[in-house]
Amino acid sequence: MKQMLLTFIFVIIFNPLYGQESFDYHKDFNKILELSQDSLSTFYYPMLLDRFNKNDSTLTDLDLIALQIGFTTNKHYEPYQTIDTEEEIMNLINQKKYDAAILMSNEFLKTNPVNFTALMEKGFAYMLLQNDSALFYKDKFMMILNSVMASGNGTIDNPFFVLSPRDGQTLITHIFGGSIGMMGSGDDPNGYFVDILEMKKEGKEPVKLYFNINHAIEKMFSEEDMRNIEEALKDTDKKESKKKKKKK
Repeated sequence: MKQMLLTFIFVIIFNPLYGQESFDYHKDFNKILELSQDSLSTFYYPMLLDRFNKNDSTLTDLDLIALQIGFTTNKHYEPYQTIDTEEEIMNLINQKKYDAAILMSNEFLKTNPVNFTALMEKGFAYMLLQNDSALFYKDKFMMILNSVMASGNGTIDNPFFVLSPRDGQTLITHIFGGSIGMMGSGDDPNGYFVDILEMKKEGKEPVKLYFNINHAIEKMFSEEDMRNIEEALKDTDKKESKKKKKKK
């Protein structure tokens, strides 16, 4: 597939982001996140998910970005815990175990309905099996792919918005047709965490691509993990205080 850079379609006039031609993570993420929980909003997550599951062709790229942002509040959004599942699905495809890949994708999509890898590989497996459902699932994946391509241009100033830390690598190898060189991470100009991946193509200069995964980093630790970390820090502080008192 070739890289597709799309221009946003204007959303309906009652939407607070009406008239916007591009998605700006710094300005829009928290605003959309709040709207995704508002049942009166056109970005209400359950409503967008229902439309997505029906392959509603009127969904705009901004709607689909809002759908993915809404999913970041879901208890099943555990981007670093689900990497193994994504890799296993891809391995099943590489082993030509297409039925098994579909079954695993189906199970995974029950809790992660907008997962890039599962949608891509499920559609691909149906196509290779020449199943009549191939077009339906290909269209679902293309909606997510198009929204990712519309979310930025892959530069440090305008990184692509992706949900999984795995997505940047998959885009380079499976969509852009490149290979991955150097890998790193850093901050964009607004201080958001980004993956930095070098894309290599034969006969061309390597290109650095940037992927915003700040929302994934914030989910790296569970609430229990955070509580344990806070308790450990408190214990450390107490021990340090006791040491200082003894020295006095």
